[in-house]
Amino acid sequence: EITLERLRDIHDFERFRGVVTCVGSQLAQNLTPLLEMCGIPILGTSPTAIDTAEDRAQFARLLERLRIPQPAWRAFTTEEAASAFADEVGYPILVRPSYVLSGQAMRVIWGRHDLNRFLSEAVRISPEYPVVITKFVEGADEVELDAISDGERVLVAGVLEHVERAGVHSGDAIFCLPPRHTSPEVQAALIDAARRLATTLEIRGPFNVQFLVKDGAYQIIELNLRASRSLPFLAKATGWPLLREAARALLGRPIGRDGIAPLPPGRFGVKVPQFSFLQLSG
Repeated sequence: EITLERLRDIHDFERFRGVVTCVGSQLAQNLTPLLEMCGIPILGTSPTAIDTAEDRAQFARLLERLRIPQPAWRAFTTEEAASAFADEVGYPILVRPSYVLSGQAMRVIWGRHDLNRFLSEAVRISPEYPVVITKFVEGADEVELDAISDGERVLVAGVLEHVERAGVHSGDAIFCLPPRHTSPEVQAALIDAARRLATTLEIRGPFNVQFLVKDGAYQIIELNLRASRSLPFLAKATGWPLLREAARALLGRPIGRDGIAPLPPGRFGVKVPQFSFLQLSG
């Protein structure tokens, strides 16, 4: 059970140096600002940087400042303004609140009727609970990048290409390493974008960036300042001690390599999800 109350109990008993929230999924990371308010030290990337990446509006403004491409977006606090923007950019659109758990409450909307129903039934929209609407890019490929940074240097663990078109959740998607269709030029651009984000936010620890790629151009989807589900896969595929490097960064030490974790010659990897169909009755 990962709750603020339980973590405070453990801290009061153990009096540990700090807590690592970047390896406990979105649930643990959402507790970061609350832990900081309680005076519990956070190891690794600062809570301020995490909030910038998690808050959709803040992150979009950061991308604009760094001139990193992103789909058209806007944050809304009323249904009327959201509907007007959707008409302006055209359907389909992606609707998502901030601080969501693994895609929870996100939805691709294909028309005005669906948008109005979703905003009235599925999410609460108000000045306290804004939602972000992003233009959904049809026919794009999704590419992910996992890396580790110490605030200055960046070790790219790998660039992973989804077999399915963009829109399939990462937990359900099939990944290929190295990418089959993403050109070296596009891969270099993705790595450059990840580096600029890492140095600007002073990321210390593992992080994951998700991109859309279409017609030789890329747009960023999101930045996760935590270890992704693909990091263990990359550690096994490359044979590189990625978790050891992440631990060094979390403790404020420099990582041992700046660049790309090499893939042994002739090796490739495919990550395939395993579904627990035997757990389902019928």
